[in-house]
Amino acid sequence: MNIRNLLGLLTLAVSLGFSACNKDLELTPESSYNTADFYQTINDFRQALFGAYGGLRSVQGFDYPMMMESLSDNVNTLQNTTNNPLARFGFTPGDDRILGVWSAYWNVINRTNNILDQIDAGEFPNEETRTIMKGETQFIRGYCYFQLGWIFGGMPLIDRVMNAEEITTVARSTQAETFAFATADLEAAAAALPESQGGDNLGRATRYAAKAILARLHLFTKNYDAARPPLEEILAYEGFTPFEQFSDCFLNTRDNGSEHVFQIQYTSGLNSQGNPLVYSLVPENLRSEQFPQGGRSTWLAVSNDLYEAYDTSDVRRDFTIQKGYTSANNVIDSLTLLFIKYAHGTVPPNNLDNDVNLSIVRITDVQLMYAEVLNEMGYTPDGEAFTLLNTVRGRAGLDSLTSSEIPNQDTFRDTLFNERRLEFACEALRWFDIVRQGPERAAAIMNAFLAREEEGGGSLTFDPKYLLMPIPDSEIRTNPALEQNPGY
Repeated sequence: MNIRNLLGLLTLAVSLGFSACNKDLELTPESSYNTADFYQTINDFRQALFGAYGGLRSVQGFDYPMMMESLSDNVNTLQNTTNNPLARFGFTPGDDRILGVWSAYWNVINRTNNILDQIDAGEFPNEETRTIMKGETQFIRGYCYFQLGWIFGGMPLIDRVMNAEEITTVARSTQAETFAFATADLEAAAAALPESQGGDNLGRATRYAAKAILARLHLFTKNYDAARPPLEEILAYEGFTPFEQFSDCFLNTRDNGSEHVFQIQYTSGLNSQGNPLVYSLVPENLRSEQFPQGGRSTWLAVSNDLYEAYDTSDVRRDFTIQKGYTSANNVIDSLTLLFIKYAHGTVPPNNLDNDVNLSIVRITDVQLMYAEVLNEMGYTPDGEAFTLLNTVRGRAGLDSLTSSEIPNQDTFRDTLFNERRLEFACEALRWFDIVRQGPERAAAIMNAFLAREEEGGGSLTFDPKYLLMPIPDSEIRTNPALEQNPGY
């Protein structure tokens, strides 16, 4: 169900779709459960929780990654076959994709509030099960508030199911208050959740998933003292080790492995449970073994700037990006760059039914976040931060860097920023990393990119107002207490 405004999201009956949390778990079909239902048994709450996970699957599978990549310097601003206002910074508060991201996260928050309102009174076989399911719900809500907070700024803080009259009076809190709310949820989740989830629960949130998002939040706010402990705990856990090969990180046969701290789960062979992003990134007229049915009209052209940022010996480049393609009419395009990062596994009969998971956090992200924390707390020549950086580079086939090449904190910061771009291209992290550089540096990065000839030669300029997306017009019309972000 696609709800188009906050009032509707939080007051109308919301049909819950259920997602699998591992590839062997049989999915529950569409349910008639909605926000008016009274949850009583563990099965009621399990179904509702799967609905919350399913909401994450919906937004992460298309609108969110397409928006994040489009805004960044990873995507060409002029070459896309469709008019992409996000890539060209021509969007308005009426943009459908921005509304789609906003609505999807609020949809999930509504589902989690409905669970949390009732779970303490529910019938559970033991308190441990109740505690874990409550922790999962708090993790999902905390993640959603963090996402909304850094994308849009301060949010209305709604922590329970409200009626229509109440909702239309809730104003925006500050971004700091929104992050504090998310932090409380994530900390509660980390305390409640187990180290790992196996069997039929494989793929569901764990203690370390909560700690990883918590650390990411602290990095965004530059609270390095707070980010350090959760990152250290994750790295000390023996259950996480990087895969030996970079390519293994994106194969459906290696999902939920030691590389993956938290993934969004997808399953093939069932109605709307597959991963649509794989084929959404390439043109609909492309034909190849990886894409026998082509892609979609909403594809993204990768920027030359990203492609050229890779060393020619970097194994990540050609695994992540394809240069050129052959059309259904056997027309050869030798220049267009395409994201193919998720298309190396099993090719499904239906091009929207791929079952490869999407990683929210990989262990290399934790390693590079920790390297960043160490550097920001005090540059140490050839210290542990160098070891972590070089571990990631080594898997990519690159030589180690030393303090003779990275002689100070600023240089290490820049090197790490670039390494994250190469490691996580097409994983919806580049725009996040740009935004957290702050207005001055973010504008310098984006304007240098837009000055490139193939990006328009400076015909487009970056306004720092874009570091916060606009609050959708429809939301402000519904609730006039929602103040618009500056500049829109």
